[in-house]
Amino acid sequence: MDRTGWGIRALGVAGVAFAAYPVLRPWTDGPQVWAQPLWVPSHLLGVVGFALLVPGFAGVWARLRGTPGERSAAVALVSAGVGAALVLPYYGAEAYALERIGLLGSGIDAGLAAALAEGIRLGPYAAATFAIGLLAVAVAGIAVLVAARRGGLGVLAAAVLATALVLYLPQFFAPPALRIAHGVLLAVGCLLLATALRRPVGAERAAAVG
Repeated sequence: MDRTGWGIRALGVAGVAFAAYPVLRPWTDGPQVWAQPLWVPSHLLGVVGFALLVPGFAGVWARLRGTPGERSAAVALVSAGVGAALVLPYYGAEAYALERIGLLGSGIDAGLAAALAEGIRLGPYAAATFAIGLLAVAVAGIAVLVAARRGGLGVLAAAVLATALVLYLPQFFAPPALRIAHGVLLAVGCLLLATALRRPVGAERAAAVG
């Protein structure tokens, strides 16, 4: 299967993972939540989503080669790779380290547990790489939209996905219901773009002219 075919599959699985992550993630916060069975698996679904954006955008780049959207698609691919590389260590730290703290249960003071969690989440290196990674992912979303517009490939799908990727950092400050809705929006964008990749390049533009 060519890169486009792998990209279609990657975007499809990424969409499902992005939606499932906030749905399955235990909400509120604290040691009792971190120790719940779904804490680690739900975060690993987020890892899967970000990791599969890279082959997904590789599929977009492969489909748009030789079109005016090729360069922007390459920017989207590189930015998604950089973003995933910077974001994924944070997900691993939050998933595994906080689970260990939670499993200590009554053996650790609540104030100490909170301080350890804050250090893991908001330490200068962790916070900086996470924020930069999500900004790179936002750039990837904007670039894939530009590529779609220039190459005539699923502009609406790319717009939905770009919106969701740009909102990924702000949504962390939203309540659980909005974070779940954001995961669904991201899934819709991934699945729509995967569907668009199945159609010939320029099909939307040709339909509009016709």
